[in-house]
Amino acid sequence: MIVFIYGTTAEAIKLAPIMRRLDARSVPFQQWVTFQHTDALRKAMPQLGLREPDRVIANGWRGKPLKKPVHMLGWMASVGCWTLKNLRSLRRAPQSSVVIVHGDTMTTVLGTIIGRLAGVPVAHVEAGLRSGDWRHPFPEELDRRIVGRLAEVHYAPTAETAANLTGRRNVVVTQGNTVKDAVRDGAPVTEDATSLSVEPYGLVLLHRFEFISNPSLVRSTLTTLHESSPVDLRVMVDTYSRDAIESVIRSLHLDRLTVMPKQEHSVFVETLRRAQLVVTDSGGVQEESAVFGIPTLIHRMATERTEGLGTSAVLSQWDPEVLRGFLVNADSLRAAADDQSASPSEIIVEDLIRRGYGSS
Repeated sequence: MIVFIYGTTAEAIKLAPIMRRLDARSVPFQQWVTFQHTDALRKAMPQLGLREPDRVIANGWRGKPLKKPVHMLGWMASVGCWTLKNLRSLRRAPQSSVVIVHGDTMTTVLGTIIGRLAGVPVAHVEAGLRSGDWRHPFPEELDRRIVGRLAEVHYAPTAETAANLTGRRNVVVTQGNTVKDAVRDGAPVTEDATSLSVEPYGLVLLHRFEFISNPSLVRSTLTTLHESSPVDLRVMVDTYSRDAIESVIRSLHLDRLTVMPKQEHSVFVETLRRAQLVVTDSGGVQEESAVFGIPTLIHRMATERTEGLGTSAVLSQWDPEVLRGFLVNADSLRAAADDQSASPSEIIVEDLIRRGYGSS
């Protein structure tokens, strides 16, 4: 039995291509969901073609998003209670079972622990990414290191990420991240996407806690974007970043920045593809924009991903001069779209079946 444990929208986007390919082969699997993201994930699942979860491990903070540290602690307690309550039945899982987790979230860590407590091997998708500094990104760098030690199978996107797992067994290079398949699978573009303005625009996605919890950084970043961008900007916000970003745009009258809500993935991919430039602190968006060769500023102190770096992407380390220089010279960073034919999701599916995890 193959069990996917996930809880965020990004995890769903990147795991969905694997699930679609398992479905195409009539290989059974289950989805156990923590709802680390609540409303956003519920909305995304049917848009990604994912069915209702087989098990709900937790439901955010009393059914609401995790906006504060105390909410995260309460959610983690719910996951722990569910695990203890179901531990006996978990340990009766078929011998051919595997738990699949993704990336670097708290759900990744907790899902790995659930698998280990159940006596089931854990496979980690997007394994081996390292920034080299446990403080950046935090806590994601620590999450990856923990899962790297506990997982049994490691699906590493590149030879470089596989090298970070030297000494561990069952390391499989997937020739890219499954987000490439998420982009390439290309759910039909909706009317919302085809009606996008033809006026040039840039896309801004800044949502990480270490960014939005720093008011001076938010103000200086948005002010620089307003003053130096060669095109008007669409600032995409979620439940966690909306208040911090909207209040600054409103108070400083940054009228070249237009706030817009998150979009379903197929519409977002089309919005991204048409953008003249991207400014983001999202590793997933870094990967997606690299597929199209879009000039991208990664607004973080460190990134564990290599996609686009050295060609279409620049790391800011929160330096306003780097941000300003990127905006002025963005056109020179445009690169050719990625035409790599290998499917990371197909490589993972083939390996799971080869290991005997494809049976019910």
